Amino acid sequence: MAWRVSQIGFNYDFESFFPQDDPHTSFYLDFRERFESDNDFLIVGIESPQSIYDADFLADVDRYTNELLELPHVTSVISPTQLREPIRMGLSLVQRPLLRWQSPDSIVANNLIADSIRIAQRSHYVGTLVSQNATALTIQVAHQQKLSKEGCDELANAILNLAKTWKHPSHIAGRAVAQKYYVDVMQSEVVLFVSVGMAIIVLFLWLAFHSAWGVVIPLLVVLLSGLWTLGIMELTGKSIDVMTIVLPTIIFVVGISDVVHILSRYYEELRGNSTQSMAIATAFKEVGLATFLTTLTTAVGFLTLMTSSVAPIQDFGLYAATGVGVAYVLAFSLLPAVMVLFPAPKITHVGSGTFWNRTLHRAMGYALKRGQWIRWGALIVCALGAIGAAQIEVNNVLLEDLADDDPFRQEFNFFEREFAGVRPFELAIQVDESASIYDLRVQRDMARITSFLKTEYGVGSVVSSDIIFAQINRWSNGDISAFERLPATSKKLDAMVRSLDRFGAKDALNLVAHQPSNTLRIFGKLSDLGARHYEKKNEALQHWFESELPNSPMTLRVTGTAQLIDINIGSLAGDMVKGLSIAFLIVALIAGLMFRSVTMVFISLIPNFIPLLLIAGIMGWTGIDLKLSTSIIFTIAFGIAVDDTIHFISKLRLQLAKGRSLPYAVKRSFIGAGKAIIITSIILCGGFITLSLSSFLGTFYIGVLISLTLLFAVLADLFVLPWLVLNFLSVKES
Repeated sequence: MAWRVSQIGFNYDFESFFPQDDPHTSFYLDFRERFESDNDFLIVGIESPQSIYDADFLADVDRYTNELLELPHVTSVISPTQLREPIRMGLSLVQRPLLRWQSPDSIVANNLIADSIRIAQRSHYVGTLVSQNATALTIQVAHQQKLSKEGCDELANAILNLAKTWKHPSHIAGRAVAQKYYVDVMQSEVVLFVSVGMAIIVLFLWLAFHSAWGVVIPLLVVLLSGLWTLGIMELTGKSIDVMTIVLPTIIFVVGISDVVHILSRYYEELRGNSTQSMAIATAFKEVGLATFLTTLTTAVGFLTLMTSSVAPIQDFGLYAATGVGVAYVLAFSLLPAVMVLFPAPKITHVGSGTFWNRTLHRAMGYALKRGQWIRWGALIVCALGAIGAAQIEVNNVLLEDLADDDPFRQEFNFFEREFAGVRPFELAIQVDESASIYDLRVQRDMARITSFLKTEYGVGSVVSSDIIFAQINRWSNGDISAFERLPATSKKLDAMVRSLDRFGAKDALNLVAHQPSNTLRIFGKLSDLGARHYEKKNEALQHWFESELPNSPMTLRVTGTAQLIDINIGSLAGDMVKGLSIAFLIVALIAGLMFRSVTMVFISLIPNFIPLLLIAGIMGWTGIDLKLSTSIIFTIAFGIAVDDTIHFISKLRLQLAKGRSLPYAVKRSFIGAGKAIIITSIILCGGFITLSLSSFLGTFYIGVLISLTLLFAVLADLFVLPWLVLNFLSVKES
């Protein structure tokens, strides 16, 4: 397994977040085959110290452009320094440079001033190739479509190394560099999480057992659990991605729970002067069922994530459940073997053992005397949590995982600040059989749609067929601005279609018009304002189209990578509720079978519902959205937190089976299971809180919010649960 883990890969693929087996995904994949991917590009932004309209600066940019053309997998480069406009002058076409930076020294300054005025009047240049304040420009780099991860890595390394040799500040955005950045961060963070997690586990185990034996043995079990889980991932072809990056930490901290409960009971028996063999037998007998049930509920909690429509979440749930199962197998095979083969640890009758008993006695007395405080405190906390939970919004931004001060996020912020942004926008327009995509009425409707997208929707860097035809019309009429519109007659438009090659516009039109399928395309760039923002924009677009163009032969459909991810976000709340419902049902079934009591079912669920409600409240009050990363928190936290409840009620069942009274059984369960519950909860919280060191906000939230959930859960299990049992469980039922 160690050898297999050494071969495991890291990957970050936007397309894995598309909804699975969904008609929206099928539509986009088919649409992409007709045109091109909206995500296979690189944008290189170059900043000028004064203005881009400087001959020396433009000469450097032109050199950068030629260097970019030599990079691996690059198919074409569009640079303002090399663009030519085909202007019709009389009977001939003149190829006029967009920027006349190569003019003679005596007139170059005047030419660039004239060029700057002309460009400022062209909306399709400003925000696309030139920034609004003219202090930066972009070079558009196209690379091979559907480039593999290896190809993306090669291209990203090449362009990043090249940019280091340039003397002007540069910014690079696109799938290839984004993928490389995410993978590099994931690789470093896996090492960080494992190292810090191990250190925290060692510290807490030493504080709990005060012996090398109590540290080394549990550590051996959890290390092998993590190793085997990652080995299984590699054997089944699964790479570490932005979701499974937290898996080693989760396996370590969850796996330690079973071991601590067993060893805690083992130490307790040794402290009671039992022989080693009797202590082992008693520990596994009394903790065995509870440990099996906690493993089952934790695994079920993870497996419910497979109800999600997001493939990385499904994979995370599957492999996390596998890891929990591996940890259980090792806890009941390797652990007892080591306990038998090695001498029993030395146990003292003073120190930590008696400290725990005294502390838990006092805590139990406090809980019994302050019953009304517990009841009203729980009700107030639940009310505050419910109010906060009602304020949670389902939302997502493409770069949600990167903090505002992240250097890579700053690169994207540059393009959103100076240009149109980097979030791709795709609009598919299907023209029915009553018209052709090159009919004048269709193109006039297209012009109105394009205008709406620019002014109301907020799309920048717009490319559409009507814009191309309007530009050709302007070039055909001596570059007079009044002619930057669609031709007046169908005859002129038909002539324009036939003259595409002459103006060098055929390839550009093929990007937005597919005649065999009678399909048109409008694409552009947006600021990354979130799924909810663009959901409203899509509704407004459809409403405008139906009211303003009711007789149009066209139908509109927003599609593309960003839209598909947004669609997945819309299903998160439903997926979460479905997963939690299954998890609650399993726990209810376990409690019902153990006690044959409906009352006990509700008693068992309430202490685990309260922490989830509190976390939902915290998310609502602090403005943390429900998104891809945070949607899994509730199911994971419930599956782990319910372990403490099961250990408590399992201990209670054993005490009642011995004929003890209900108050005495609750007291013995509180003291007997309390130490292990507290220790495992501290270790779990300590392990999960290491995830807050992550550069990814999603991982940060997982660490902090699950740690808080487990903290709230242990308080609920040690105070609310005993109070509920004593007040609502009758002797007859028990």
